Parts: sequence; C-alpha cells; structure tokens
Amino acid sequence: MAAFPKILTAIPQQRYQYGDYGVTVLGDIESGDERVYRYVAAFVREGDSQPQLFVVVETLPPSQREQGSHALRVINAAMDEVLDVDARWANMSNFVDQALQTGSQMLGLEQEQPYQVQ
Repeated sequence: MAAFPKILTAIPQQRYQYGDYGVTVLGDIESGDERVYRYVAAFVREGDSQPQLFVVVETLPPSQREQGSHALRVINAAMDEVLDVDARWANMSNFVDQALQTGSQMLGLEQEQPYQVQ
C-alpha cells in the first residue's frame, strides 16, 4: 500500500469541483515525512472524509536533480509513482493543469469539466 502524504500544515491555494470530487490544491506545505512537497492536489469524493488520490510535486534534493528539480508524483491506495521530473512542475499553473488531467484519467472523469470554486 502506498504511503499518503503526511501533511502537518498547508495553505489551500485553489479549490475545484470535478464531477463527484472536490480537489484542493495546497501550497506552503510542512510535511511529517521525508518528502519536501511544493504542491499537493488532493481528490476527495463527495461524502468521503479522506482523499482517494494525491497528485504532488516534490522538490528534489540537489543529489537527485540530474533530470530536473521537481518530481511529479501520483499516490493512491495502490500506487506511489513518479510520472515526470522537470523544473516546470515548480510552477503552480503547470502543476494544476497536469494534476487535473491526471486525476481525470485515474478517476474516470473524462466526461466531466473541472471548475474552480471559492
């Protein structure tokens, strides 16, 4: 089973409604695990209390930056996998676009449209 992010504190940056899911994008994250998260997108199905899917960007330590400075990772109950490593994931707009697309593919939301809420 994959290890979900252990978030101690974070500041919500954006919120979306995406089909039956609420998506919260977090920034300014202090984690309780060894990873340094820049952004976290948490997908929570309506009626559930815990996210089913996390799409995250981790700031990589200098010793792991051969391919880029930031890793795009997907975490759910069945997997914990890095999808890409590139400096572009440090940009919130790039991250949010990719997180919503990844969530759509993994949660079967292709027929839905995400819309930002506040």
